Amino acid sequence: MEPGKTPTGLSPSADSQPQKKRKVFAGRGLVIFIAGVAVAAFCLYVFIALYGIYVST
Repeated sequence: MEPGKTPTGLSPSADSQPQKKRKVFAGRGLVIFIAGVAVAAFCLYVFIALYGIYVST
């Protein structure tokens, strides 16, 4: 689909250009935050697994 075209059946956004940019920026920030939490949880999981293996030997 071409940039700037609205898909059939959808009305064009009423947001101004600065509002669109702010929403895109906020959306990217949210995705980065969620990815960061996932990475932190995975690191904690690996640390606990390795600690358990180290302590049990």
